[in-house]
This record gives sequence, C-alpha cells and structure tokens, in this order.
Amino acid sequence: MSEPEPPGKKGIKFWRLVAKMSSLGWSMVIPIVGGALLGNYLDKVTGQEFIWTVGLLFGGVAMSLYNLYHILFKETIE
Repeated sequence: MSEPEPPGKKGIKFWRLVAKMSSLGWSMVIPIVGGALLGNYLDKVTGQEFIWTVGLLFGGVAMSLYNLYHILFKETIE
C-alpha cells in the first residue's frame, strides 16, 4: 500500500492541476479567437466576404490542436 500524503501535498497538486488546465485553455482560445479576429479584419480591408475569416479560423483551430498535443503529451513525458 502507498503511504498517506503529507497534509500540504494535496493542495500543491491541486493548484498545479489548475495552472495546467488554465494554461491549456488559454493556449486553445487565443489562436482560435485571434485567427477569427485577424481574418475578419483582413476581410474588411481586402473587400472579401469571409475567406480570410474562415481560413484563419481553421488555422487557429489547427494551432490549438497542436498546442493541446504538445502540452498534454510532450510535456508529461519529459
């Protein structure tokens, strides 16, 4: 059987998990929203309807998935 954890150890693990999840959330939200906003701006500047918005939105989703993979699988191995 495993030994019981010291009293302060559970709190530290909880806050590390909170920090990792918030980092994960921001690393997914910023590229998606940033891509959509930049695409909307470029559509207005170039006179297009929604080509840039859709393209950069999908680019932001792809970048978010890459960030998700990197944070969850690459950092946990090291």
